[in-house]
Amino acid sequence: MDEVNYISSNLDEGYSPEAIANMDNALEEFIVSLLEIKPELANIAVFRGLKLTINGRPRRIGELGNVESPDDPMKIELMIYNKEQIEQVLEFIKNNGFPAKNEPGSQFIHIRVPKPSRMQLEELGDEVIRRTNSACTRLMKIKTNTGLRIRAAMEKEYIDQRISGVAIKKIDNALERITKEMKIVGVMKRKTILGSFFKTVERDDADIVKIINKRLKLEKDKIAKELELRIKDEASEGQDQKTDNVETKNIKSNEEQKVEELNNSLNSN
Repeated sequence: MDEVNYISSNLDEGYSPEAIANMDNALEEFIVSLLEIKPELANIAVFRGLKLTINGRPRRIGELGNVESPDDPMKIELMIYNKEQIEQVLEFIKNNGFPAKNEPGSQFIHIRVPKPSRMQLEELGDEVIRRTNSACTRLMKIKTNTGLRIRAAMEKEYIDQRISGVAIKKIDNALERITKEMKIVGVMKRKTILGSFFKTVERDDADIVKIINKRLKLEKDKIAKELELRIKDEASEGQDQKTDNVETKNIKSNEEQKVEELNNSLNSN
């Protein structure tokens, strides 16, 4: 059996399981961190950051009213605290490229958020790259810290050379696997954000894209195969039902014939 994948029950080391668990946690946290990066929120962030001068003081939009988008992130409801400022705020919002309207007598300004520009999408893509690189660096730190602990344990003769070697190999394998998965997740997120604007910019982007395309093809083939099997099963069930109907008709016909013969016999008597 390959020693890299072999874990003997008498190898008393908890270093690699702990390190691998920490790496898996880092991957999960990285994935969660990407969920907050949404293209539709790009212009909302710009909107919240807008500043206008009120009574000689620069004020952010968020300071002048309550900013919400309860139903659609592309539609903002701004409730102005001071009714006297509504007209000024409304004009300011329109001048900054945000279509807006206010119903007479209402404290609400309704703003339609434009779709993010290509530049904004590319900035989000760059943020994904930064987070991906940061997460990969975190994996390296986990490996390095665990390696130092393993070395200290060897020096104190808590573990021997063989146990140390097996632990380090398992950590290296996990580092390679999880780093690759992080990069795949990062590229997929960038492709989702950028759409047709996506391009390979990192050194291994092209290889990662090939892996993603292969996975998508396998998933597509799997779905197609499941659909084909389902259609065959439904066709088979339909054929079985048709056969049952024919048999039922034959039985009914035979019974009707027997009844007719019986009636004829009674009538002749």
